[in-house]
Amino acid sequence: METLRALEPLHRVCQIGNLWSWRLTPLPDTEGTLLRRSRWLELYSWTVLTAASGIAVYGLFQESHFRKNYGSESTISSIGHTVDFIQLMGLRIAHLTALLEALWQKQEQRQFFTELGEIDSYLFKALRVNVQVLRLQVRRQMMRRAVWILWGYIISQIVILGAKLLAPGHSFLMYWICYLLPQLVCGLRYFQISIATEIVRQRLDVVLVILQQLHLQKENPTVVTVPEELADLRQAAMEQLSAVRIVYQRVWALVALLNRCYGLSMLIQVGNDFLTITSNCYLIFLNFRLLTTSPYDILQIVASAMWSAPHLSNVLVLSLLCDRTAQCATRLALCLHQVSVDLRNESQNALITQFSLQLLHQRLHFSAAGFFNVDCTLLYTIVGATTTYLIILIQFHMSESTLLSESNGG
Repeated sequence: METLRALEPLHRVCQIGNLWSWRLTPLPDTEGTLLRRSRWLELYSWTVLTAASGIAVYGLFQESHFRKNYGSESTISSIGHTVDFIQLMGLRIAHLTALLEALWQKQEQRQFFTELGEIDSYLFKALRVNVQVLRLQVRRQMMRRAVWILWGYIISQIVILGAKLLAPGHSFLMYWICYLLPQLVCGLRYFQISIATEIVRQRLDVVLVILQQLHLQKENPTVVTVPEELADLRQAAMEQLSAVRIVYQRVWALVALLNRCYGLSMLIQVGNDFLTITSNCYLIFLNFRLLTTSPYDILQIVASAMWSAPHLSNVLVLSLLCDRTAQCATRLALCLHQVSVDLRNESQNALITQFSLQLLHQRLHFSAAGFFNVDCTLLYTIVGATTTYLIILIQFHMSESTLLSESNGG
C-alpha cells in the first residue's frame, strides 16, 4: 500500500473541500498510484474560490445590515455582534487563503508525495524498513484522529447552537451556517497539515531507532570473531550510518516542501485563531461582569468558551506535533554522539563529524511563511499576546463605563 493509497480517504474529503485538486489513478497490475491533473477539480476549485470571494466582499459591506437585523440595544450585545462579525470575516479570509494556497502550491503537494515515496523506497532498500507497517499506522491514526475531531466539532456546535437559539431573535442560525462551512474547511486544512507532519515524524522515529541500535566500536575481546566477519560488520554499520545521514537530508528537504505547501495557511489560520480566542475571552469577561446568574447568561458564557475550543485545540495540537517532530532532530544529534566508535578509524570519525555538522546546520523547523516557527514557543506567544490585548480592552471598557456613569450622574 502506497502512502497515497493509505491517505486516499483524506484526499477524497479534501477534494470536496477544494484542498486537493489531483486525481488519484491506480497503476494497472501494481499497487502504485499516480497523481493526474483533473481539469474538473480545478474548475470546481476556482468556482468555489470565486464564489467565496464574492460572499466575503459582499459581507464586508453588510455590517450595518447585520446590526439592523440584530436590533439589540445593550452594550454587551452590540460588542458581541461586532465580535461575531470580525470572527466571520477573519474565518472567511483564512478560508480563501487555504483555497488559494491549495491551487497555488499544488505542484509542491505532488512533489511532497513524490519525495516521500523516494524516501520510503530508500528506507526499504538501504535500511530494510517495513514501510508498509508505517503506512498502515498512519492510516489507522488518521481515521482514529478524524473520528475524535469530528465528535469534538459536533459537540461544540450543538452546545453553541443550543445556547444561541435561546437568545432573542432568530438571525443567529443563518450566521452559524455562514460560519460553519468555512470553519470546517479550515479545520480540514489543519488536519491535512497535521497528517503531513505526522508522516515526517514517523520517518524520523524510524531513523532514530536505527541509530540507537548502531555499533561501530572495535571488536569485543571477550568474543571470538573472525577478522573477515568483523570487517563485514563494520562495513555494514558504516553503510547504515551513511544511509541514516542520507535519509535525514531528504527528510529535511521534505520538511522544506511541507513549509512551502502549507506555510501561508498556517500563518493566516493561526492569526485568525488568535483573533477568535482573544475576542471570545473579552466577551466572556463582559458577560461575567454583568452576570445575573440566569440560565441564559450562563449558557452565553459556555457558548463563547465552546466557540473558542476548536480554534484553541487546532493551534495546540499543531504546535505540539510540530515541536515533537522538530525535537526528533535534537534526539538524533544526542544519539549520534552516544554511538560507540573506534577512535582510531578515521573514516568513522569523519562520517560522524559530517553527520553532526549536518544536524547542526540543517535544523528541522516548521515555518508559517517565514514569519514565525510553529512549535511550543508559539503557545507562549499566543498566551502572552492574548493577555496583553485583554488587559488593554478591559481598561478601555472600564474607562468608557466610568465616563458614561459620570455623564449620567452629572
